Amino acid sequence: METKLMIAVIGPTLGFFLWFGKRLFDDWRAARRARHDKRNLIRALYAEIDFNTRDMERFLAKSVSPEKLRATLEAYPMLIPHITDARHTEIYRTRIAEVHNVADGALFALVDFYGTLERIRVQVEGVNLPSYGTLTLEGRINAVEVIRRTAETAQAGGASLLQRFERDFPDLGLQRQRTD
Repeated sequence: METKLMIAVIGPTLGFFLWFGKRLFDDWRAARRARHDKRNLIRALYAEIDFNTRDMERFLAKSVSPEKLRATLEAYPMLIPHITDARHTEIYRTRIAEVHNVADGALFALVDFYGTLERIRVQVEGVNLPSYGTLTLEGRINAVEVIRRTAETAQAGGASLLQRFERDFPDLGLQRQRTD
C-alpha cells in the first residue's frame, strides 16, 4: 500500500515539476527571442535612418542657393525644379507593429523623423503638380525653400536619432556608414 501511495504522490508531483520546468524554459526562450528580435529591429531601423539622413545631407549639399534659384527661375520662368523623393521607409512601414519595442525616449523621435520624411514626399509632389507653374516667382522659390528647410529638419532629426540609438544600445556597435 505504501508503494501505491508513494507513486500516487510522486507521479503528479514529478509531472508538475516537469511541466513547471518546461514553462520556465519556454518563457526564457521567448524572452531571449524577443531580445534578439528587438536588437535586429534596432539595427535595421538604424541602417534605414542612416541611409535617409545621408540622403538629406547629400540633398542639402547639392541644393542651389535661394539666390541662384531666383536667377534661374527668372531666366527660365517655365522651369520646374527637379527634386526627387528617394526616402526609404520599408523597415519602418513593415515593422510598425514592433516599433513600440524601441526605447520610449527614441520612440517619439523615430515617429517624428519618419513623419518628416512623409512631409518631404508631399512637398516634392506639390512642386510636380501643374499648379506649381501658376505660382508667383516668390511662391515657387518658397516652395523649394520649404523642402530644403524640411530636409534640414529631417537631417538634424535623423542625426540626433542615430546618436541616441548609439548611446542607448552600445552593445550593438552601431556606427554610421560613410559612402561618400
